[in-house]
Amino acid sequence: MEQWVHSEYGVRVERLESKGRHTVIWGQQERFLLVPADGRSEAEMEERQHISRYLRAKGVNGVGELVKTKAGTYLAVYEGRPMALIRATLPPVRLRQLGRELALLHEYGRSCPLPITVCRRIGQWRELWAKRIDQMEAFWTNMVANGPASPFDRLFIESFPYYVGLAENAVQYVADTELDEEPLRVDYAAFCHERLPQAGWIEGAEAKLPTDWVYDHCARDLAEWVRDLYRRHGPECRQEVRRFFQDYGHVSPLSPFAWRLVYARLLFPLPYFECVEAYYLTEDGQERTRREEELRRLLGGSHEYERFLASFAEIAGIAERVRLPAVEWLPPA
Repeated sequence: MEQWVHSEYGVRVERLESKGRHTVIWGQQERFLLVPADGRSEAEMEERQHISRYLRAKGVNGVGELVKTKAGTYLAVYEGRPMALIRATLPPVRLRQLGRELALLHEYGRSCPLPITVCRRIGQWRELWAKRIDQMEAFWTNMVANGPASPFDRLFIESFPYYVGLAENAVQYVADTELDEEPLRVDYAAFCHERLPQAGWIEGAEAKLPTDWVYDHCARDLAEWVRDLYRRHGPECRQEVRRFFQDYGHVSPLSPFAWRLVYARLLFPLPYFECVEAYYLTEDGQERTRREEELRRLLGGSHEYERFLASFAEIAGIAERVRLPAVEWLPPA
């Protein structure tokens, strides 16, 4: 790898460290990250670099910078896999109010004059979710016809009708929101993360990485953070969820349109889809065992999550001022 990095990027490597999915590279008195870039295009990377430069120009701390190869590209292939190199100085460790910091980051995105098109996801949720539903439904139909070959197959066959119903409810919730509510300035596209909980900067453990950026509604980050709080703490996350939204609202109060999008995204069973997709995309036995355990946990906790969704307006502290249309089959809050 040291030779490959020097050959592709001209960086002389002094030390390598493994850090999760990333490789930390020390060289030329600088710190770099080598990050997998599966499914990325040069156009996406170019836009993400523009976003990072814009944020650095605004004085945002700890924003990484993509490094071009000697050939002038942002992507390079290592052992058959596309990779990106990021100059990533660690930000100073400090106490954070994530809600406030996230609100400021989103606000920079809403004010950004740059044309962001390739990384744009705002207004596309319904189409992207519907496509995902159709693909998994076709796969499920085929599996039902052939019969299960493993315990996971059986769990998937039995559980899919419930989760596809949940997903279709989420799609309809977005559609109804777009018809019923008027977007405000807070609903403009913002700099968001593909998956906020996976961003290392939240804990002060990593720079803000260009490979994480997408241009979307702020509800994306808000819902994914709440989803992760629930995953880690279950129903005990109520106080953290409310404090998170309070901190965010001090900087950027959310509109009824935004609250309904947050709720729609929480309705969409993303963990289920990701778990099933990951199981069938891997041949690794240990990974499949892990995914089977994850699916069993999801199924076992489904009724508890329904109660969380039913109580969400109260948990978030908005029950008195924002009307979240009820989902009929959820239990009473």
